[in-house]
Amino acid sequence: MPEQSGLTWPIWMAIVLAMAFIVSTIYVVFFHDRRLADMEQWVEYSYSHTVLRRAILYYRVIAIAMAVYFVLFTISLLTLQYAGGYRIYAEGPAGLFGTLLFAFDMVCRGAFFDFMEHFDLSLSYVKMNRELFWLVLYAFVFRMFYALTLLRIIISSAWIFSKISRARKGMADEGNFHYMHHGDE
Repeated sequence: MPEQSGLTWPIWMAIVLAMAFIVSTIYVVFFHDRRLADMEQWVEYSYSHTVLRRAILYYRVIAIAMAVYFVLFTISLLTLQYAGGYRIYAEGPAGLFGTLLFAFDMVCRGAFFDFMEHFDLSLSYVKMNRELFWLVLYAFVFRMFYALTLLRIIISSAWIFSKISRARKGMADEGNFHYMHHGDE
């Protein structure tokens, strides 16, 4: 690692991204209920395409945010490695492909809730330089963004699909199944 005075711009970029990961995670985990309420309203009252579209748009926004964060995390790792001169991988510089693979490995470790960590599975041939504690924290925050966001989406999706199943069963029992599919017309 080169001699650096103060925080370099790649470090500032990583700090800003880490804060964005934290804020986004807090929003999804604690304020996701408002969108879930929209979905429940759709199931319980209207089956309106407008309400459904508004609720589903939220999930698209989360998916786009996850993709953008992946790209930004990868760019951040590349800038830390090349512009900042930090040795972020134990093996040395990894290049674009190695960095993409490492970032995707972090996403999968978050998505599979440490299953990969527990069984020491990896998609990447590069390993994080664990001597840089700030890098370990940065990768952890990125990974937890994916883990908590996906967990919240899975739980809310299961909840909504169970409500849809119960509503459909109830409407079919009442003979209103046709109305349920054509409620907007």
